[in-house]
Amino acid sequence: MRLLAIAVLALAGTATGCRAPSSSPPSSAPIAAPPASTTQSAPGATHQPGPPILPDPRLTPGATLTVTTDDLCTPGYARAVRDVPVEVKREVYAEYGITDHEPGEYEIDHLISLELGGSNSIQNLWPQSYKTQPWNAHVKDALDDALHRLVCAGQLDLKTAQHDISTHWIGAYQKYFHTDRPLTSVRASRRRQPTAEGEVNTGSEPSGTAPAPQTPASLDTGPQPETGLTERVWVNTRSGKYFRPGSRYYGQTKEGQYMTETEARGLGYAAARRD
Repeated sequence: MRLLAIAVLALAGTATGCRAPSSSPPSSAPIAAPPASTTQSAPGATHQPGPPILPDPRLTPGATLTVTTDDLCTPGYARAVRDVPVEVKREVYAEYGITDHEPGEYEIDHLISLELGGSNSIQNLWPQSYKTQPWNAHVKDALDDALHRLVCAGQLDLKTAQHDISTHWIGAYQKYFHTDRPLTSVRASRRRQPTAEGEVNTGSEPSGTAPAPQTPASLDTGPQPETGLTERVWVNTRSGKYFRPGSRYYGQTKEGQYMTETEARGLGYAAARRD
């Protein structure tokens, strides 16, 4: 019943072609500026050359629903409240000056993800490319998942997560993943294959040929007493489980990233029981 009530609230807040406020804005509490290593800044013009890397804050400041952490951490919550009509998606593309695009080139992204209490309001939507490098929709999806996991584990305040990701999502990624550039990730192609933790592997590369993990300089911390925690593990960012080298699922799940076991634990991920 609670999810049904929230879904009704989300439908009532869905924008229908205008940018009048329809939901509560993200927290306005001050936050430190993004790390100095961040080179992008929030775009200052509605029409930018090429796909936007960051949303235009005048068009997409972010908007939230009035929900609790318990609501957000209930399985099926995001699916219950997701509702962005095709007409609204078209308006988002138009306002960002995107008149033509290939199928699968963009997603209409919730700047503050639904899993973090984001709204379906047009003020929370922007067209994010899957193809821009190194920052793209795949990378932000990993950030959305990580922040949701931290919030649900009680390790991160919801308002802080909402504010960080709506202010500068790249800076938030660098802050929480402790790296200047996105970690190596493997994404899906069209062919679906069953794998662990209820996920599917649709990668175009055959089993056992996943790309080798990259080690950003910012992650080199030198020798540590717990040497087992410094090896690279493969994190299934959707299921929240990680796999060690030697596992048949290492680098093979639909969505995931390489990181050290220490980093994986710090972000709230857990070792797979069957690993």
